[in-house]
Amino acid sequence: MRIVFSLFVVLAIVMSVPAPTLSAEPRQGSELRVFPTVTGTALDGATVELPTHVLGAPAVLLVAYQRKTQGDVDRWLAFLDARHPEVARLELPTITSAVWRPLAGWIDSGMRRGVPQRLWSQVVTLYADARTVRDFVGDSGRPVTHVVVLDAEGRVVWAANGGFSTSSAETLTDVLDGLLPPAEKDSPGDGGAP
Repeated sequence: MRIVFSLFVVLAIVMSVPAPTLSAEPRQGSELRVFPTVTGTALDGATVELPTHVLGAPAVLLVAYQRKTQGDVDRWLAFLDARHPEVARLELPTITSAVWRPLAGWIDSGMRRGVPQRLWSQVVTLYADARTVRDFVGDSGRPVTHVVVLDAEGRVVWAANGGFSTSSAETLTDVLDGLLPPAEKDSPGDGGAP
Protein backbone atom coordinates (compact mmCIF):
# COMPACT_ATOMS: atom_id res chain seq x y z
CA MET A 1 0.00 0.00 0.00
CA ARG A 2 2.87 2.39 0.81
CA ILE A 3 4.38 1.68 -2.61
CA VAL A 4 1.13 2.54 -4.38
CA PHE A 5 0.79 5.76 -2.39
CA SER A 6 4.44 6.67 -3.10
CA LEU A 7 3.95 6.08 -6.83
CA PHE A 8 0.79 8.20 -6.71
CA VAL A 9 2.72 11.09 -5.09
CA VAL A 10 5.65 10.80 -7.53
CA LEU A 11 3.25 10.78 -10.49
CA ALA A 12 1.48 13.89 -9.19
CA ILE A 13 4.80 15.72 -8.74
CA VAL A 14 6.16 14.75 -12.17
CA MET A 15 2.93 15.77 -13.89
CA SER A 16 3.04 19.23 -12.27
CA VAL A 17 6.57 20.30 -13.31
CA PRO A 18 6.44 23.65 -15.16
CA ALA A 19 6.97 23.63 -18.92
CA PRO A 20 8.48 26.40 -21.10
CA THR A 21 6.00 29.08 -22.13
CA LEU A 22 4.94 30.74 -25.41
CA SER A 23 6.54 34.06 -26.26
CA ALA A 24 4.55 37.21 -25.52
CA GLU A 25 5.80 38.90 -28.69
CA PRO A 26 3.08 39.42 -31.31
CA ARG A 27 3.68 37.06 -34.23
CA GLN A 28 3.00 37.34 -37.95
CA GLY A 29 3.16 35.26 -41.12
CA SER A 30 5.26 32.10 -40.94
CA GLU A 31 5.87 32.59 -37.20
CA LEU A 32 2.23 31.74 -36.42
CA ARG A 33 1.54 28.36 -34.88
CA VAL A 34 -1.89 26.76 -35.04
CA PHE A 35 -3.34 25.96 -31.62
CA PRO A 36 -3.40 22.17 -31.16
CA THR A 37 -6.65 20.30 -31.61
CA VAL A 38 -7.94 19.42 -28.14
CA THR A 39 -11.31 18.50 -26.68
CA GLY A 40 -12.82 19.52 -23.36
CA THR A 41 -16.20 19.75 -21.71
CA ALA A 42 -17.94 23.06 -21.02
CA LEU A 43 -19.69 23.47 -17.69
CA ASP A 44 -22.99 23.32 -19.59
CA GLY A 45 -22.08 19.74 -20.64
CA ALA A 46 -21.22 20.52 -24.28
CA THR A 47 -18.17 18.89 -25.83
CA VAL A 48 -15.89 21.61 -27.20
CA GLU A 49 -13.13 21.04 -29.73
CA LEU A 50 -10.50 23.73 -29.99
CA PRO A 51 -9.56 25.60 -32.03
CA THR A 52 -12.52 24.53 -34.24
CA HIS A 53 -15.03 26.00 -31.77
CA VAL A 54 -13.68 29.53 -32.21
CA LEU A 55 -12.66 29.54 -35.89
CA GLY A 56 -13.90 32.44 -37.99
CA ALA A 57 -13.15 35.24 -35.54
CA PRO A 58 -10.40 36.18 -33.09
CA ALA A 59 -10.65 34.56 -29.66
CA VAL A 60 -8.94 34.81 -26.30
CA LEU A 61 -8.15 31.63 -24.36
CA LEU A 62 -7.50 32.02 -20.64
CA VAL A 63 -5.53 28.94 -19.60
CA ALA A 64 -5.35 28.24 -15.87
CA TYR A 65 -3.49 25.34 -14.25
CA GLN A 66 -4.18 26.12 -10.59
CA ARG A 67 -7.34 26.92 -8.61
CA LYS A 68 -5.65 29.93 -7.04
CA THR A 69 -5.35 31.48 -10.52
CA GLN A 70 -9.06 32.44 -10.49
CA GLY A 71 -8.45 36.00 -9.26
CA ASP A 72 -6.10 36.62 -12.18
CA VAL A 73 -8.58 35.05 -14.63
CA ASP A 74 -11.28 37.35 -13.25
CA ARG A 75 -9.08 40.44 -13.83
CA TRP A 76 -8.53 39.41 -17.48
CA LEU A 77 -12.26 38.75 -17.95
CA ALA A 78 -13.21 42.13 -16.45
CA PHE A 79 -10.72 43.84 -18.76
CA LEU A 80 -12.09 41.99 -21.80
CA ASP A 81 -15.68 42.82 -20.78
CA ALA A 82 -14.78 46.52 -20.56
CA ARG A 83 -12.52 46.86 -23.60
CA HIS A 84 -13.46 44.07 -25.99
CA PRO A 85 -16.87 42.60 -25.14
CA GLU A 86 -17.29 41.52 -28.79
CA VAL A 87 -14.35 39.10 -28.67
CA ALA A 88 -15.01 35.43 -27.95
CA ARG A 89 -13.23 34.21 -24.86
CA LEU A 90 -12.96 30.86 -23.19
CA GLU A 91 -11.71 30.10 -19.72
CA LEU A 92 -9.76 26.83 -19.85
CA PRO A 93 -9.19 25.18 -16.47
CA THR A 94 -6.44 22.77 -17.51
CA ILE A 95 -6.04 19.78 -15.20
CA THR A 96 -2.76 18.17 -16.30
CA SER A 97 -2.42 15.52 -13.60
CA ALA A 98 -4.13 12.22 -14.39
CA VAL A 99 -4.67 11.85 -10.64
CA TRP A 100 -7.67 14.21 -10.85
CA ARG A 101 -9.42 12.69 -13.88
CA PRO A 102 -11.55 10.26 -11.84
CA LEU A 103 -12.85 13.29 -9.95
CA ALA A 104 -13.71 15.32 -13.08
CA GLY A 105 -17.46 15.35 -12.38
CA TRP A 106 -16.91 16.50 -8.81
CA ILE A 107 -14.44 19.22 -9.90
CA ASP A 108 -16.76 20.50 -12.66
CA SER A 109 -19.71 20.48 -10.27
CA GLY A 110 -17.73 22.63 -7.84
CA MET A 111 -16.89 25.07 -10.64
CA ARG A 112 -20.57 25.28 -11.66
CA ARG A 113 -21.40 26.47 -8.15
CA GLY A 114 -18.96 29.38 -8.57
CA VAL A 115 -19.79 30.39 -12.14
CA PRO A 116 -23.08 32.00 -13.21
CA GLN A 117 -25.06 29.60 -15.43
CA ARG A 118 -25.08 32.08 -18.35
CA LEU A 119 -21.27 31.68 -18.51
CA TRP A 120 -21.07 27.89 -18.31
CA SER A 121 -20.53 27.57 -22.08
CA GLN A 122 -17.44 29.79 -21.77
CA VAL A 123 -15.68 27.59 -19.18
CA VAL A 124 -14.21 24.50 -20.82
CA THR A 125 -12.32 22.09 -18.60
CA LEU A 126 -9.52 20.12 -20.18
CA TYR A 127 -8.53 16.77 -18.66
CA ALA A 128 -7.43 14.20 -21.26
CA ASP A 129 -5.89 16.82 -23.57
CA ALA A 130 -4.55 19.05 -20.80
CA ARG A 131 -0.94 17.96 -21.28
CA THR A 132 -1.16 18.85 -24.99
CA VAL A 133 -2.17 22.40 -24.07
CA ARG A 134 0.44 22.63 -21.34
CA ASP A 135 3.17 21.42 -23.70
CA PHE A 136 2.06 23.95 -26.33
CA VAL A 137 1.31 26.98 -24.12
CA GLY A 138 3.82 26.27 -21.38
CA ASP A 139 3.49 26.63 -17.64
CA SER A 140 5.32 29.25 -15.61
CA GLY A 141 4.56 27.28 -12.45
CA ARG A 142 3.01 30.40 -10.93
CA PRO A 143 -0.69 30.95 -10.17
CA VAL A 144 -1.21 33.22 -13.17
CA THR A 145 -3.36 33.03 -16.27
CA HIS A 146 -1.72 32.08 -19.54
CA VAL A 147 -3.47 34.24 -22.12
CA VAL A 148 -3.50 33.04 -25.72
CA VAL A 149 -4.95 35.10 -28.58
CA LEU A 150 -6.02 33.18 -31.67
CA ASP A 151 -6.73 34.70 -35.05
CA ALA A 152 -9.73 33.63 -37.15
CA GLU A 153 -7.77 30.59 -38.43
CA GLY A 154 -6.89 29.33 -34.93
CA ARG A 155 -3.29 30.53 -35.04
CA VAL A 156 -1.60 32.00 -31.98
CA VAL A 157 -0.83 35.67 -32.60
CA TRP A 158 0.01 36.62 -29.01
CA ALA A 159 0.47 35.01 -25.62
CA ALA A 160 1.19 36.24 -22.11
CA ASN A 161 2.04 34.26 -19.00
CA GLY A 162 3.02 36.81 -16.37
CA GLY A 163 -0.40 37.51 -14.91
CA PHE A 164 -2.61 40.52 -15.43
CA SER A 165 -0.82 43.86 -15.71
CA THR A 166 -1.69 47.17 -17.30
CA SER A 167 1.05 46.78 -19.91
CA SER A 168 -0.04 43.24 -20.87
CA ALA A 169 -3.66 44.37 -21.03
CA GLU A 170 -2.77 47.30 -23.30
CA THR A 171 -0.74 44.99 -25.55
CA LEU A 172 -3.73 42.63 -25.69
CA THR A 173 -5.92 45.57 -26.76
CA ASP A 174 -3.44 46.50 -29.51
CA VAL A 175 -3.33 42.90 -30.75
CA LEU A 176 -7.13 42.56 -30.77
CA ASP A 177 -7.54 45.96 -32.45
CA GLY A 178 -5.26 44.70 -35.21
CA LEU A 179 -7.35 41.55 -35.69
CA LEU A 180 -10.84 43.06 -35.67
CA PRO A 181 -12.50 44.84 -38.60
CA PRO A 182 -13.22 48.51 -37.74
CA ALA A 183 -17.01 47.92 -37.41
CA GLU A 184 -16.52 45.18 -34.79
CA LYS A 185 -14.23 47.31 -32.63
CA ASP A 186 -17.04 49.76 -31.96
CA SER A 187 -20.00 47.39 -31.56
CA PRO A 188 -20.65 45.76 -28.19
CA GLY A 189 -21.35 42.03 -28.15
CA ASP A 190 -22.01 39.31 -25.64
CA GLY A 191 -18.33 38.27 -25.40
CA GLY A 192 -19.32 34.64 -25.68
CA ALA A 193 -17.85 31.97 -27.84
CA PRO A 194 -19.45 31.54 -31.27
